[in-house]
Amino acid sequence: MQLPIPPKAAERAVRKHILPVLAFLHLSSLLVFRFGSLRDWTTGWAASAFVAAGLLLFRDLATSRKEHRLPDVLSLTAWGAAALLELHSLSSVVAFSQVVPAVVFSGISFLLPVMPAVVYAFISLVWLLFSTSVGFGGTGMSASIVGMAALGVVAGRVVRWKLTEASGETLPRRPTGQAGSLVFPQEHPEQPGKGGFDGFPEGENFLARREEELEEGIQRVLEGILPISGGDRIMYVSPSQGHGSPLVARYVTPPEEETHWRGRELPDAYVPLREAIVFRREFFVEGEESSRWGLPREGSREQPSGIAAVPVLCDGTEEGAVLAFRFGEGRWTEPVVQVLEMGAFFIAREVAETRRRYRNERFLESQVGVGRLARTIAEAAEKSGGEGGEVESASPRREVYKTATEQIRFQLKADRVLLVEAESKKKRGRVAWEATEEGEKETIPGRHKKDAWVKLAGTYAEWVLLNNVHRIFSGVRTSPARHPVLPEKWEREDEDSYLLVPVDGGGFHGILVCASREENRNYHKRDVEMVKEVITIMRMGISHAHHIETLEERATSDGLTGLLNQKTFRKRLSIDLSRLDSRVGCAVIMADIDHFKRVNDTYGHQAGDEVLKKIANIIQKTIRKMDMAARYGGEEFVLYLHQVDREKAKQMAERLRLIIEQTRFEFGGKEVGITASLGIACYPSDGRETRDLLERADEALYRSKQGGRNRTTVTRDPA
Repeated sequence: MQLPIPPKAAERAVRKHILPVLAFLHLSSLLVFRFGSLRDWTTGWAASAFVAAGLLLFRDLATSRKEHRLPDVLSLTAWGAAALLELHSLSSVVAFSQVVPAVVFSGISFLLPVMPAVVYAFISLVWLLFSTSVGFGGTGMSASIVGMAALGVVAGRVVRWKLTEASGETLPRRPTGQAGSLVFPQEHPEQPGKGGFDGFPEGENFLARREEELEEGIQRVLEGILPISGGDRIMYVSPSQGHGSPLVARYVTPPEEETHWRGRELPDAYVPLREAIVFRREFFVEGEESSRWGLPREGSREQPSGIAAVPVLCDGTEEGAVLAFRFGEGRWTEPVVQVLEMGAFFIAREVAETRRRYRNERFLESQVGVGRLARTIAEAAEKSGGEGGEVESASPRREVYKTATEQIRFQLKADRVLLVEAESKKKRGRVAWEATEEGEKETIPGRHKKDAWVKLAGTYAEWVLLNNVHRIFSGVRTSPARHPVLPEKWEREDEDSYLLVPVDGGGFHGILVCASREENRNYHKRDVEMVKEVITIMRMGISHAHHIETLEERATSDGLTGLLNQKTFRKRLSIDLSRLDSRVGCAVIMADIDHFKRVNDTYGHQAGDEVLKKIANIIQKTIRKMDMAARYGGEEFVLYLHQVDREKAKQMAERLRLIIEQTRFEFGGKEVGITASLGIACYPSDGRETRDLLERADEALYRSKQGGRNRTTVTRDPA
């Protein structure tokens, strides 16, 4: 099914001027045959021409049905008038009754704008005067036809003016403006009643493009049914998602009515719309009873003579209603309910097609999102593999967190997006990443900080984790809830709407939380679908990032002890030293296990490996988070102590030495003690470059070995 695209200006101009010409050529060719050399074949040729005109009329009707649009009124009028004129020439009875001029001239004058109506009237009058029943040159019948034509023109224009209360176009073509959203019918807070495209950049929003096409399509439907409904105003009304505005007039025709009514809020208790939208049945009244349902306008209440409304249903859901008003005298002679039902059918088809196209484009957009996340991960991996990249760039996992939360907050226009990581038992959680209007940030100060974990017991966040289903909350501050949505530590006083979606897979277990102030955003089922799409991409990104981090860890760490390797330590130390101010000190410590070869020879290399791993664990627990430690080679270790003076470095080294000395190792049922010798070099007194500090620390270590082992020596200390 194709969404009908409204005709462009050039196409409208062709229809407006070419169709009268085609009708004139069609009829004039028949005249040539009638009064030319083929007079004897007149009846047969006229009959075939009449059939041809009927086929053209049928073709336009069939095309409009196939394309799910209203038939073009101008085209129907052109070929319908041609068929009537040919019927006039075929039947003397019809010609004598003068039914054709009465119908053609009044209909043309009523349905069409002034200029096309004049062209049609002239062509029709010429044809009627030259038809066989009248004869060329005219008689009393000719005068009667001219009089009937003039009367029809005047009557058509008078009726048109009476019904529309103005002379001008009944079928205006309004330029496309911003559409009232039918796919996402959410309103701007500062402009109630106007559809919005929150979360999409201006000029790059495929939803906005589809909405513009949909707007013009619906406007065409309303404009098409207005002249055949007998109404003076038709509007399409749909429920609003904004707070306090239940119904909104989204599309109105004709233009002068649109200026006043478009975007106006209508009460949800308004009976015609309530019958159509709530109870799914048509509403029709006329006469004095209609005045009861007049709408307020400019300080007074309208007095309509007829009101009709029908529901617009799309896939079994009430999308809105088509509402028509009549203000003229007398009764409603046209089948208005049937006409409105036809218009509602076409509106529903256009809405359904727009949604289908939107879903397809969303799928393509999700593929673009996959590529965007993949590029983000690849760039992070490339940075991490560059010179100094381990320190300078964010980890691929954090880049995925950042990209995913930014995307969700941007599309949903949420005030805050939290990515919460849960423990395996799903009783506690911590915020892995938080995206807010102020910016994005990683909220876990350290991987091992205990107070980063928060208990989820008694909250709906825990319920979402345990049941693996999403939940939407609106009006939390005004509704008495048995349980809080989030732990108190994560809540904000001004937030009132929440969307919680579980995240499970790709090495991450937790929930994604979107939080907003009620006046800014209420969440809906369609938002859940969008978040799940991003989460699917995010899971793939996390899995890929985990793989990259594993490879990076293997490349930068020692396989036995888990500490940094020598190459990575030197690189990171060079970066830190380049950033230091000479007024801030630091220290490098070289440590060597005493008589380590004796352990390997006596108890085996497996025992030696156990010693190395246990001492590496002691070092990791002794140093601070800002410090670094590496296995330098064999049984040697190197430490970097950030922002310490000579005395502080010596205290930390002595503490490490004593812990190693007091640690007992058991090999083959026998306890063994291990000691270590340490050497310290300080920045900037012992050197400003990595090479200088490592050489001075190694010299101090050698002095510790020469002095009897199991001791700490600081460079330039007296022997």
